[in-house]
Amino acid sequence: MLSYRIGLFTVFISVVHSLSAQPDMMARADKFYANGVYPDAAEIYVSFLEQGYDYIVNTKLADCYFQMENWQQAEYWYGVIASHNIADAGTLLRYADLLKFNGKYREAKNYYLKYAIYKPEGYYLASTCDWAITNKSKQGGYAVEPVAFNTTGSEMTPTQFKRGVIFARSNGDEINPNTGTPYYDLYYAEPRVDNSWSVNPMEHVNADFHEAAPFYDTNSKLLFFTRSNHINDRTIVSPDGQVKLELFYAAYTDGKFARPRPLSLNSRGYSAGHPTLSPDGTILIFASDMAGGKGGIDLYYSLKVNNEWTEPKNMGDVINTPGDELYPYLAPDGVLYFSSNYHAGFGGQDIFKSHRMDDHWTVPENLGMPVNSSQDDYGFTIKNGFGYFTSNRPGGKGSDDIYQVTQLAAISTLYVYDVDQKPVFKAKVTFVEGANTQIITETDVNGLGDVSTLSGASTSIKISKEGFLDKVINDIGSLRSSNGILPVELQPLLGTNE
Repeated sequence: MLSYRIGLFTVFISVVHSLSAQPDMMARADKFYANGVYPDAAEIYVSFLEQGYDYIVNTKLADCYFQMENWQQAEYWYGVIASHNIADAGTLLRYADLLKFNGKYREAKNYYLKYAIYKPEGYYLASTCDWAITNKSKQGGYAVEPVAFNTTGSEMTPTQFKRGVIFARSNGDEINPNTGTPYYDLYYAEPRVDNSWSVNPMEHVNADFHEAAPFYDTNSKLLFFTRSNHINDRTIVSPDGQVKLELFYAAYTDGKFARPRPLSLNSRGYSAGHPTLSPDGTILIFASDMAGGKGGIDLYYSLKVNNEWTEPKNMGDVINTPGDELYPYLAPDGVLYFSSNYHAGFGGQDIFKSHRMDDHWTVPENLGMPVNSSQDDYGFTIKNGFGYFTSNRPGGKGSDDIYQVTQLAAISTLYVYDVDQKPVFKAKVTFVEGANTQIITETDVNGLGDVSTLSGASTSIKISKEGFLDKVINDIGSLRSSNGILPVELQPLLGTNE
C-alpha cells in the first residue's frame, strides 16, 4: 500500500462547496492541513485552485487526497504537478506509485525512469512494471469472492476463530478527525445455517481508539491484536509526534475474552503491530518501524524463552526491503505470508509467501492474480486450503473489503462427459507431442481419468473417443480447480447422435 497503515486510515471524499479564496480561508485550510484534518483542507484548496493555479496549493491538495487514500484524485493532482514539469524526485516517485496503484503500468514505468535520474532505485521500480505487465494475465492458484458481511465502510485483517472470523471494522460512533471516518473496532462474524452472517462487536476487547490486525492462536487460546497507543482514554504521542501502535493479547476462557494486556515488546519509540505466531507458539513475528531496519516498515521476530519474549530481531534482506513489509501470517504448515510494496508486484501492497529452509527463508513468491491486484492486498490467512484476505480493489462495497480465498489444486483427474451430461467410458487420453501417441489413461465408467502423473505447465493432451470430436487441452500443468478435477465435454461427430 502507499502508506503505512494497519487499516487505521480510510477514504473520505469531501464534497466540494463553492468558497471564496480569501486569505483567512486559506489560513484556515493550512491549519486544517497542519492538524491532519485533510477532508476539510482539501475542500478549500480545490476552491482556491478553481480560481487560479498555485504550485504550493496544488502540492498540499495532492497530499490531502493521498493521506485520505483517495487514489484517483491523488493521481490526478500529482499529475497536474508533473504536467507543469515542476515535479521533484519525491513527487515523481509518488506519482509513479499512484499510476501503478491504479493499474497504469506503462505510464508508471515512464515516471519511474524519470525518478531514476535522481535515485537509481527508479530502474528497479520500472522493472516491476514490466513484471506486472508480463504476469497480470497468468492464472493464479486461488479463487476469491467477497464475503457477505462487507459494508460501505471498511472491513479488514481477518483471522479465523471457531466457526467464523474476527476482523476489524470502521463502523463506530467515535470519529477520527484525520479521515472523517469512525475508528476501527474488532468484530466477530459467524455463519448462520441460512448462509447469512451474525456479526457482533467484541465489547470486552475494544477501546475508544483503533483495534485491528488480530491473530488468534488456537494452542494458547490467546487473541493477539494491534491497538493505537493510549492510556485512560487519552491518545499518547511519541517523541517524534506520531501515535505509535502497540501489541496486545487477550485470553479466551469460559467462552469469552479477558481484558487485553500489552506485550512487553511495546515501546513509545516505535510502532509494533500485525502479530502472528508459529504453530507451536514459540515464535512471534510482527511489523515495526523501529530504528535499524532495512526500509520503512520491516518484519521482526521474537522467541518465547521461559515464558518471556526475547529482544526482536530483523528478519533480514530476503524478506525485508527498502519499502514496507506488513501483515505477516504463519500458516499451520509453517509457510510465511506477508504483504510488501517493494518486492515485484502489481501495485500497492501485494501478498507474498516464503518457506523456511533450514536457517533461512526462501525468496518471496508473489501469489499472483486474482489474490493480488494493482491496489492494496493484505491480511492473508489460510487453513486447509481456505481463508481470507483484505483488499481495496475496485468493485468492493467499501474502502476495504474482506474476500474469501480458496486454494486451487493442480489437475489430477479428468471428468469426461457428453452433451447430455453423461460420463464417457473408455475415452483415451494421449500426449500431444508430434508423433508421440502414448496413452496416458482411459476414463472409467464414471468418465474419470487419472492424469496425476503429468507435470510441466507446457504439457498438452488429447482426449479422443470413437463417435466424438477430439479435444485438445494445452498447458494442462498450469490449470487449477478447487478439487483437482477438470470437466471436459466431448462434442459428437456430425450425424453420430440423433
